[in-house]
Amino acid sequence: MSESPTPRKSPITTTVESPESWQRVVKIEADRELYDKVYAKRLKKAVKSHQKPGFRKGRTPRALVEKEVGDILRMEAIEEIIQQAWTVGLLENRLQPLTDPALENFKFEDEGPMTFDLKVEVRPEVKAENYEGIPVKQREIEVKDSDVDEVLERLRESRATFVKVDRASREGDQVTLDLTPEAWDGEPDANKVLEGQKLIVGGEGNMAAFNEAIEGVEAGQEKEVSVTYPEEHPSENLKGKTITFMCRIQEVAAKELPELDDELAAEVSGGKTLAELKDSIRQDLTKEMENRVAQEMDQQILRSLVGRNSVDLPPSMVEDYIKSSIEEMHRRNLQMGRPNNEAEDAEYREAGRPHAEMALKGMLLLGSVRQQEGIKVTEEDVDERIEEIAREHGFEVDRYREFINSGDEKDRMMYDMLERRTYDFLLSRAEIASVSADSEVLAEEE
Repeated sequence: MSESPTPRKSPITTTVESPESWQRVVKIEADRELYDKVYAKRLKKAVKSHQKPGFRKGRTPRALVEKEVGDILRMEAIEEIIQQAWTVGLLENRLQPLTDPALENFKFEDEGPMTFDLKVEVRPEVKAENYEGIPVKQREIEVKDSDVDEVLERLRESRATFVKVDRASREGDQVTLDLTPEAWDGEPDANKVLEGQKLIVGGEGNMAAFNEAIEGVEAGQEKEVSVTYPEEHPSENLKGKTITFMCRIQEVAAKELPELDDELAAEVSGGKTLAELKDSIRQDLTKEMENRVAQEMDQQILRSLVGRNSVDLPPSMVEDYIKSSIEEMHRRNLQMGRPNNEAEDAEYREAGRPHAEMALKGMLLLGSVRQQEGIKVTEEDVDERIEEIAREHGFEVDRYREFINSGDEKDRMMYDMLERRTYDFLLSRAEIASVSADSEVLAEEE
């Protein structure tokens, strides 16, 4: 009976160390014979393609080619082995790195194997514990008459008109004026008149100098205003500059609010009476408060879960989260026509770090709870959710399903459903205490 052939020893051996829960160091040893083989192959290829005066292509003596490009070939051979070793390390140790490997402790002498370390960050293995009985405060749902009145007052404000008056302006009045900036010689620049500008006296969006200047003015009056623009002003032409304007008052108009009656209610609500509008507003405010209370309860669960479990985060994970948040801020700036600002980015990076760490720790811990408790979402669950959303918003179900199944939308919906089910599970095991509607439940958690 013949003996089984002895398994060939791999030219690359790897072992893994874990200095941190989020870090792996792959320690690698590559045989000298592997290097010799890789180098010889590259040298042979170089000889074939080498061209030197006095020799036909591919006929340059090997020793001469090696003298000219040997150092480059040796470096290329080492790089090839490092890449090959990294692939072996990934497969053998089933690593899922978050970062590219960092080469450390490289050693390759005239004799013996090549040894080196490859250090990477990985998603930490987290096991959530002590997540039963989390104390949660649930605010009572209460909508006061004064809350409804505030909404009605805003509706009146949205339908306000301004009526010309023959008196000095007061806070809340609308002043129409022509603005003429000062030219280089100190005289008003008639070529740059801003005609018919409308400002509300005391308006929050006005610069303080204008609010002060337009209070107590009358039509026909002229007034000089000096405005100093802040260094952080979005316009490069105005940053830190002081500009004097000549203001010519055209008109003063007082605000008039419509009567709060069935006529106004029908106008803003598509035909409802005032009583019906009040009921509709109360229902909307109740739903808004229910959503806020639900979010507060989720936030309390998340904070307690993070507080009860120690999670060490990979630095790259936090940096990627902050970078993504800053990119989102830049997209908003673009939509609003605001320039990006390095100082603002730096401030956001520092202020946003605690939020990033809380969100990432919470994500890992919620994932651990899901895994331990077998919380899942099936394709049928997703399909039911698609139909539910379509009905709520009046979408055509098949077209909405097609939209969800395109791109990343379906994965995003499935993740949201998994997260919701995880929060619901934790809330079902929580110790929930009812508190008054005006309680500051999140402030108490700070």
